[in-house]
Amino acid sequence: MSAIRIEAFVSIPPCSGGVAVKRLLKEIEADFNDQVEIVYHTGSGDPAWDEYAITNAPGLVVGDLVKFVGLAPSKESLVGALREAGLQ
Repeated sequence: MSAIRIEAFVSIPPCSGGVAVKRLLKEIEADFNDQVEIVYHTGSGDPAWDEYAITNAPGLVVGDLVKFVGLAPSKESLVGALREAGLQ
């Protein structure tokens, strides 16, 4: 099975939510290292912001679905989203 892609959208400079998302993603990477692929998009100049219509940071796309926008989810919520995307 291929790794589930998590795309994180954070602002520059990072807001408190962005800092929390980065901290959370480090935990997720440690727990599920070979099962997830984490990609960061920083600043609104990145075309992925328009592709997913992300207008508020932080934002998380899990698999190919926008799951969280404007908030840092709990670890349980993010793991649930990963399970929906096929995490074993």
